[in-house]
Amino acid sequence: MRTAPHTQHPTAPARRVPQGARCLVIGWCAVACGCLLVAALGLSGAALADSMSLSLAPEPVEELTSQITWTATSERGTFTVVAVNNPGVPCAATPKADNGTTVTPGHLLEPGNSGAYTGTTNYTPPSTGAYTVCGWLELPAGLLETDGGPVTVATSLPLDVRLPHISLALSFPRRPAPGKRFTLDLLSSSEVEREVVVEGIPYTRRGCPVNYAADDAQHLVDVNVTGGPWRSAVNVSPLRTGARYIFCAWADPPTDDGLYPEATTSLLLDLAHRRQHGRR
Repeated sequence: MRTAPHTQHPTAPARRVPQGARCLVIGWCAVACGCLLVAALGLSGAALADSMSLSLAPEPVEELTSQITWTATSERGTFTVVAVNNPGVPCAATPKADNGTTVTPGHLLEPGNSGAYTGTTNYTPPSTGAYTVCGWLELPAGLLETDGGPVTVATSLPLDVRLPHISLALSFPRRPAPGKRFTLDLLSSSEVEREVVVEGIPYTRRGCPVNYAADDAQHLVDVNVTGGPWRSAVNVSPLRTGARYIFCAWADPPTDDGLYPEATTSLLLDLAHRRQHGRR
């Protein structure tokens, strides 16, 4: 039996990439790598771009201190400037041109802050209203200047200041009787210090005066209240049969001489029908 002779196949030659194709591949890689490098540099630049944000806590209340906090990122050494502008006054482009109250300290011959950082400052609103908190990052202006350098970023935050929560309540622990002394109770509380005045006057259709400065009646109660609730009790002189009296209470800032009450209440005493009516 004859075996067929083994035939050896020649090795196939390696495929050669045309020179033009190789150039295209190398060129594509260069473009792709270049794009990645540019993208990386762009992301790095974005990460270092100056930024600033503001926050405030607790809720702003007239004459109650709140804390303003800023968070900033700066590529170079910058100073943080924060101001509070009165209602209706917008933030200016630079701290030097702004008309608000600056609440951060000045600076002199300091390098400033760079990278990411935070800081705080306190502010006590003097009255209610829609204020604006203004913030800037500015570069040092020079060795002889304390501020006024170029601003790298600016931001703002609305600051709506409300009245303090105040509570006033008048009551009689026992029903008053004609011709006998009786007790009047005041229960009061306030978030911030307030002067509370109570008067008793003959009842008219006008009710209580707009404030206690509008008459010269005797002050049955005159106390400064913070926090609470606090109870104040006063003994009232006897009233005749048929008398109709109204007891009025006002809560004012201690420095306004009773002109601008922020809370009021009243209690009517009618000894003709032995009825008492409260009104807030």
